[in-house]
Amino acid sequence: MSGGAFEDYLTRWREAGPQRAVAWMFLHQDERIRYGALAALEHEWLKVLREVREPQVAAARLGWWREELQRGSHGQARHPLTQALFADTRAGAVPLASWLAPVDAAIIALTAAAPADFAAQCAAAAPLADAIADLESCIWFGIGTDSRRAARVILFAHLATRVRALAVEVEHGRSPLPMNLLARHGLTVQGSGRDSPLRRAALRDYAEALERDLSVAAKMPGPLTLFRTIGLWRDLGTLERAVRADDPLPALCAPAHGLRNALKTWRAARTWRRMAQTESNP
Repeated sequence: MSGGAFEDYLTRWREAGPQRAVAWMFLHQDERIRYGALAALEHEWLKVLREVREPQVAAARLGWWREELQRGSHGQARHPLTQALFADTRAGAVPLASWLAPVDAAIIALTAAAPADFAAQCAAAAPLADAIADLESCIWFGIGTDSRRAARVILFAHLATRVRALAVEVEHGRSPLPMNLLARHGLTVQGSGRDSPLRRAALRDYAEALERDLSVAAKMPGPLTLFRTIGLWRDLGTLERAVRADDPLPALCAPAHGLRNALKTWRAARTWRRMAQTESNP
């Protein structure tokens, strides 16, 4: 395994979210390798789903990852991230089906129709969120961990990430906003890519729906990884501000900084360690 290449993937993942670098400080070296590699690997899968314009090209790249996971389960991994993960005792014990499920769900999502409404959008995103939640919960807390809360948090994190990337989504001919919301505000997909009072109203309505359901998910029982916990805080904070903002999009995209966030992350790390101990010793 190339140490330089492996570290490059971890660095790119950390730099994609400022709060991740703070969480990094509260992990031991072996945890950085295990959990960082998993997060960076998921980042690579989702990057294909979000950034590759042609579905056939995206499917081919995800197919390569599927083959790589199969090879990794037999000790033949080629990529720095899969090499690190399948060499880890805890990650290597996870069933192959749990590794393949997120990639399979991502491939199916490539050809999903534009959702008619928010409920349909959530239903379409659920298989990928469920699969990622199961994989993360297996590696962070142990096989068989209840991942239902994590799945809901991941689902809304996915939708929030898509709406933050509104310009890229529209450029690819997609809308992160459901079709009925566009129609309600007199917008087309292309029109939603331009700032206007109509777009701001549509984004405010969407942020309100996301914030409402994410708040419910946050109160569900069940463990969350450290990375998901800090992501949940960031999403709730930006969604709450977006609902009140004149222009919701900059509020949605605002990063989380400051000493207060560092203290919250420290507390979250302590909570995660207690949860991990509880889940591993039922």
